[in-house]
Amino acid sequence: MMMNEPLERKGECQGNQEKCNLTGCPKFGTLGKPNYKDGKRRIKGCGDPVARGKRNRSKGDSKARKARKKLGITASGGVNSRHEEHWGGALRIEVKAGAQIQPIATRFLAAEAQSNAGKSMGDIRPFVMIAMPDEMSDGIVLIRLEEFAQMWALFTDNQ
Repeated sequence: MMMNEPLERKGECQGNQEKCNLTGCPKFGTLGKPNYKDGKRRIKGCGDPVARGKRNRSKGDSKARKARKKLGITASGGVNSRHEEHWGGALRIEVKAGAQIQPIATRFLAAEAQSNAGKSMGDIRPFVMIAMPDEMSDGIVLIRLEEFAQMWALFTDNQ
């Protein structure tokens, strides 16, 4: 293909069909931009490892960016880095997203529902879950990001 020729708009997905986890691969649809490593064009929702990895990284970066903005944190040197290790502030933060945290979210939501069912009228305190695993002498604190951001703003304003 010549450099000036336009790319086909639609076609069969060019992802790795042997490793694709979709049934009926290759799918037909609108082809995305060529991958910078292998040059293959994939359709949206492609199930090969390269496409899944790109979606997972993008989702993680997006969730981390939302958390960083919610907490008002900037990265070292004032740059907005996707790497939590470069974020400034008084806390070391690691943002996790996707299926790996679903069990944590399930337990947190169940505990929150239990707490909400038993709370008094007019109680406006934020809900905090404290997990105390058998193998640990210390606990793990879980709180909604919005509520933590409000508490964090109070803490940083008073310094």
